[in-house]
Amino acid sequence: MDTRFVASLLAIVEEGSFAAAARRVGVTASALSQRITTLETDLGVALLRREGRMVRPTHACRNLLPRLREMLRIEQDLRADVRGQGLVGSCRIGAISTALGDCAAPLLRHLREQAPDVELRLIPGTSPGLLAALEAEDIDMAVVVEPPVNLPKALRFDLLTEEPIGLLRPRHSEIARLPYLVYSREAWGGSLCWSALTDRVEDPQVLVEMDALETIAQMVEGGVGQAVLPGWRGLSRHAPGADFTPWSGARRRIGLLHRQRDADSPLVALVRAALR
Repeated sequence: MDTRFVASLLAIVEEGSFAAAARRVGVTASALSQRITTLETDLGVALLRREGRMVRPTHACRNLLPRLREMLRIEQDLRADVRGQGLVGSCRIGAISTALGDCAAPLLRHLREQAPDVELRLIPGTSPGLLAALEAEDIDMAVVVEPPVNLPKALRFDLLTEEPIGLLRPRHSEIARLPYLVYSREAWGGSLCWSALTDRVEDPQVLVEMDALETIAQMVEGGVGQAVLPGWRGLSRHAPGADFTPWSGARRRIGLLHRQRDADSPLVALVRAALR
């Protein structure tokens, strides 16, 4: 079985269309279709079905995906052993939005300089969603808020940074008591911020609740309300006209989540160093 054809199938599943997958893989859509036909013949099952303009994996394909991804991972490991450094192949890194804004540029620069043969894909998501994606082997690493639950033994969380949690208010506000724009309490970081708020304010007036920190910061900048947020590095870009006051003892911990089996991987070490 040609692993290039397996990689093509995974690209179609992840992109949802032949056209997008063809651009990603670097072949024509017709060549991609031929690869899938060959795979279906080899395996003896239909792998894809069309739903309007989208392409979805069949039930048989979904059952095969974990082993097909493992096949590609093994091939990449073999190539890395031959090259000696482990700095080849593709790398799919998920990240929460604030980490993506803070880290994407330095990470890309660092990998381009230190590992030019690595094909990097950055995938946005929420911390719980990225944890699930990592468990499903849909991504290789994730930059997330520290999980508030015990991780499976197969996964590991490496702390990268701690962000102070504090109050963001519009500068020169004339409103004595602004309502609160709340970072979603269902988010891991949002739960920390809500606890910090209710420890200090009894029965806070909530105007809106959302899992969109950049939008909340911009709304505070516009004078809509105030918010309890983590002070990520890019906060000032989104709310240059607001004042952030850190609260003692309240912090959001951000780290790199990866598989325990990859703990000694040169690529994980390189990504960790770039993010720090």
